Amino acid sequence: MTQALYRLHAHTAATMIRDGKLKPSTLMQAYVDRVAELEPTVGAFEAINTEAAIQKANALDRQTPKGLLFGLPIGVKDLIDTVDMPTTYGSPIYANHQSVSDAVCIVHTKAEGGLVLGKTVSTEFAWRNAGKTANPHRLKHTPGGSSSGSAAALAAHMVPLAFGSQTSSSIYRPASFCGVVGYKPSFGMINRVGVKPLADSLDTLGTMGHCVADVALLAAAAGRRHDLVLPSEPIATHPRIGLFRTPQWDHASAETQAIVLECAERLSQSGIRVTTVDSPPAFESLLQAQVTIMEAEAAMSLSDEYSAHRDQCSERLVKAIERGYTIEIDRLFVARNVVRNAIAALEEIFREVDVLLSPPAAGEAPEGLEATGDPMFGRIWSALGNPGLTLPYGHGATGLPIGVLLTGARDQDRAFLHMAQTLEAKLRR
Repeated sequence: MTQALYRLHAHTAATMIRDGKLKPSTLMQAYVDRVAELEPTVGAFEAINTEAAIQKANALDRQTPKGLLFGLPIGVKDLIDTVDMPTTYGSPIYANHQSVSDAVCIVHTKAEGGLVLGKTVSTEFAWRNAGKTANPHRLKHTPGGSSSGSAAALAAHMVPLAFGSQTSSSIYRPASFCGVVGYKPSFGMINRVGVKPLADSLDTLGTMGHCVADVALLAAAAGRRHDLVLPSEPIATHPRIGLFRTPQWDHASAETQAIVLECAERLSQSGIRVTTVDSPPAFESLLQAQVTIMEAEAAMSLSDEYSAHRDQCSERLVKAIERGYTIEIDRLFVARNVVRNAIAALEEIFREVDVLLSPPAAGEAPEGLEATGDPMFGRIWSALGNPGLTLPYGHGATGLPIGVLLTGARDQDRAFLHMAQTLEAKLRR
C-alpha cells in the first residue's frame, strides 16, 4: 500500500487523513522513499530535509486533523522564503541564504497543516539560467522553467503539490512539458510578500498538482480563499468555450495546433458550446509590450545583484539587465498602455465566452537542459493578469506531454476553477 500512496491526488489523501484512514507519517514516508529513488537523476530539489519532514509528520499523527492541507507534503519553489530551509533564488549569490521569516503563502500553508518537504529548483531569479533539473519523462529534455523543480517533482510523484510562480510563462510551460496541472491565479490573488521580486506588475504566485481540485486546494490554503476548494466531483457547469488563436498561433508546432483543435472538437461533441474567437488588434503588440515591461522592471529589481555581485550573475542575466536599463520611461509607458488596451479588448471577449482555449507552449519539451523553452505563449497572459490553467492532454511527435491552456475572466477564479474542473472531466481519456 505504501508504494502506491505517492500516486494519490492531494485532495484524496487529505480526505483519507481527515477520515482516519491514512496517517501523515505513512504518506510522508511514501514520498520520502520516492525522493530517495528518483531525485539523484531528476534533480528537482535545491534543498530537502526528509528527516525533519518525517518528524513533523509523526507529530501530526498525534493530532486531530484540521486544516485544508493537514499532513500533505509540499514542494516550494526556491524563490519563496522559508524560515527552516535555505532560499537561494536560483543564484550563487544567495548560496546557503537563510530567510528570517516565511513568505506569507508559506505561513498560510503551514497554518492549514501543510508540510514543506523541500525547496524546488528555480532558474536564476526565476528568469534566466536554467538549473540542474531534468524532465522525468525523458532526462535529456528540459522540464521547462522557471518553475522547473516543482513541475518535475510532481511529474516524478515526489510531492503531491507544489508552488510555482509566473512572470512570463513559468507555470504554464513547465506544466505542459511535464504533463501536470499548472494554475496561475488572477494577478495578486496569492500574496507575494516574502517572494523574491522580478517584475512587480507581472509576478504571480501559483500552484501545481495532478488535477484541478488539487491546484485549487493549495491556492485556497495559500491565498486564504477557502471558497476556491472544489468538490471531488465537478458540479454541473456549462462554460462557453472560445477557441483562441493568439497572434503566436503560427509559432506552435503542428502537433500542438492539432491537439488544441482536437480538444475543442471533443468538447463540442460532449455538448459544450465552442466558438472561434479572433485575436483582437490590441493583441498584436502585446507580446513585445510584456517583454519591455518585464525587462525594465526586472532591471530595477535586480539592481543590487547587478551592481554588487555582477561576477556571480550569468552572462545571459547581465545582458538582460543591461537591456532593461536602456528602456526609457516613454517606451515603458507605451508598453503599459498596450496592456491596458488589450485588457479592455479581452473584457469584451469575456462577455461572449467563459473560457478561452489556446496553446500553453510551442510544443513538447526540447532536448537539452541549458534552456527551458520559448516563453512566448504565456507572456501575453502574464501581462493581462487573467487566471489560467494548463491541463495535460496529448503528446508530441516523440511522445512527450503537450497540454492545453484554459484562461478565464480576471478576478473570477472561483467560477473559472469550477469550469476548468468540468472541462477536465469531459476531456479525461
